[in-house]
Amino acid sequence: MKYMIYDLETEIHKSFKRTANPFDERNYIVARGWKIEGDAQCSATFHTGRDADNYLHIPDDVDVLVGHNIKFDLLYEMVANNSNMRDYLKRGGKVWCTQYAHYLLNGMSEATHMNSMDQIVESYGGRTKIDGMKELWNAGVQTSEIDRDMVRDYLIGTEEEDRNSGDIGNTELIYLGQMEHALADGGNVLAMIQTRMLGLLATTDMEFNGIYVDTSVAREELASLTVQQAAANEALQGWIKDIPEEVGFKWSSPVQKSCFIYGGTIRYEKQDTYLDEKTGELARKKATEKQPVMKDGAPVYYLSGAKKGEQKYKNVSVQGELKKKYQDFFWPCEGFVNPKDLGMTKGSLTDGRGNPVYSVDSDAMEILATQDIPFLNDMVRKVSLDKEIGTYYLTRDSSGNLKGMLTCVDPSDHIIHHSLNHTSTVTARLSSSNPNAQNIPRGDKSRVKRMFSSRFEGGVMGELDYSQLEVVVMGLLSNDKQLVTDLNNKVDFHCVRVAAREGCTYEEALRKCKDEHDPDYPVWNVYRTECKIFSFQRAYGAAAATIAASANMTVEMVEKMIKAEEAMYPAVGAYHREVEASINATAEPFRDPSRGYKVYRRGYYSAPTGTRYSWRSFDNPAFMVKRGIPDGFSLPAIQNYPTQGTGGEIMQMALGAIHKLFVKTDNFNGRALLVNTVHDCIWLDMQQDVADEVMGKVLKIMQSVPLMLKYYYGIDSPVDFPADAEIGDNMLELNHWSA
Repeated sequence: MKYMIYDLETEIHKSFKRTANPFDERNYIVARGWKIEGDAQCSATFHTGRDADNYLHIPDDVDVLVGHNIKFDLLYEMVANNSNMRDYLKRGGKVWCTQYAHYLLNGMSEATHMNSMDQIVESYGGRTKIDGMKELWNAGVQTSEIDRDMVRDYLIGTEEEDRNSGDIGNTELIYLGQMEHALADGGNVLAMIQTRMLGLLATTDMEFNGIYVDTSVAREELASLTVQQAAANEALQGWIKDIPEEVGFKWSSPVQKSCFIYGGTIRYEKQDTYLDEKTGELARKKATEKQPVMKDGAPVYYLSGAKKGEQKYKNVSVQGELKKKYQDFFWPCEGFVNPKDLGMTKGSLTDGRGNPVYSVDSDAMEILATQDIPFLNDMVRKVSLDKEIGTYYLTRDSSGNLKGMLTCVDPSDHIIHHSLNHTSTVTARLSSSNPNAQNIPRGDKSRVKRMFSSRFEGGVMGELDYSQLEVVVMGLLSNDKQLVTDLNNKVDFHCVRVAAREGCTYEEALRKCKDEHDPDYPVWNVYRTECKIFSFQRAYGAAAATIAASANMTVEMVEKMIKAEEAMYPAVGAYHREVEASINATAEPFRDPSRGYKVYRRGYYSAPTGTRYSWRSFDNPAFMVKRGIPDGFSLPAIQNYPTQGTGGEIMQMALGAIHKLFVKTDNFNGRALLVNTVHDCIWLDMQQDVADEVMGKVLKIMQSVPLMLKYYYGIDSPVDFPADAEIGDNMLELNHWSA
């Protein structure tokens, strides 16, 4: 493929939490650099604003556009309404992001997350730049104010380097090195990277389109939540009315909160009297007072001098005021629940008596919410409301600054341009930021989704979601016969687990859990919900104690279910052991600078698609160290990474194919848009008259994963990939859609 290396330097005004925000009218492309394969030198142009010709011109014979963190550059081209870019994609043009490829080729290890060019270029034979540009940017200087010769040298290299270096030259070196690396690895590695780059184009389109926010609905919901928050605060304060004000109890203190919830001692300071070490009595200030001089019971007078005739006085030591100093005091809390019974983890902090404190983070709150204790219900409600308002609406931080998702809404069009990040997790699953549009609460937990609606007059929102994707992925990876059979027969796995837990047949569990007319339905429907929690926690490799606390089960019950599942699907366990064996066989030592340069290990496993996962070891417990095993790999992580990662990869593969459809149809003639992806699902914004066509075609693509696996990787999938579709006026009020 013929490549074109490409990079931009832009104005750097920050707005809506984006530095050099491409959607800010103050920002534009100041300089553009490029190099086409075979060119002896790099080229550059300069611009003074958003003029009509300020976009990239891609020759017809170029097949792949290469850049480092190329999404940033593509967004600027899209803002410039670059028809040349759209034509390039329509004819099958590809992109290659060297930031993304480096991350994938190195097993998504933490050191490669969001890697800058300077961090990696030397490993590809390039050189780091003398970065005067960054110093100027950090000082707030706009790119257009920097000397053009400096910008040119930074972008394409100096005259001494024959204008064949800088960001463009370095990007070329990195790209060529990555292609060599991918081809040397063999198998599906190159195809895997290229397929993920198609997904990158889809998420770039989603960021460009953004999500429309109905701000009137947001204000309405915020007003309701604020009333609820005030009531929750009042209820919670009632529980601490017996704690003296001098203790200074704060719900924001993890130590104090842990003591109050689980039991412990709060240490606080106040001024009080104390014993004098020398006398053993209460310490007092030195004090004197004037007393008359007496002789034989009569006052004495001066007989001469200036005071002749005046009564004599003398200073006499008397008992002074009691001394006070700041001292430690302790307030014991009985607690409401035993943290060990819930599998809570100890933190690094201690209470006032040096005893450990336990987790009070969001995961702990979810577990505590399952305990039917009035105080915990009030506390979880307060924490939930504070988080919901502070995260998804508007509030002020301790400095009085506004924070929350609504600060990211552009008032000119009511759009949030969220970031979808490809290089921020250890599994290559996407993350999101500013705001985190992948962490929107479910409709049964919150009404946040109601504010997300269509930008089109009378338009609708659509959501298409893979069903039980990680279970399907485990069927693909393990090829367990019973699991594959159950998946293709579309059994309800939550009911399978209920049957294992209650010791009955699957058919009996299905009837009792699903048939609302069955007398046992109310109780067994709760069983299914509990087993759903088990399923979710199990997929993420949670320990039995954690699952038990979250799912309202005993540890013995959870262990019984795990054993039953292992017996039912033996190839799943065999697959996990295969992954673990690969990690140990490939483990290489490294020194961790964050832990005093202590030696640990990093091991690898490559999935059938070519994605390479990596795990680092950690310190083992003391009893294992005594046995000569100083470090080990996390078993939950071993089980979780390939399953979660492959699920994310399937979603990205589907997104790439869906994006091709939207490019080919010009977003269905401008009547439908890709706006977001949340792990296993995709959000669409559509005009009503094309909604059925769009939903049908997108659903068909999502369900065609077996064909894509065969086409891209030569993999014969033993399982189907079912997906559900919903449509509605907003993302909260969705109804099932079918063709």
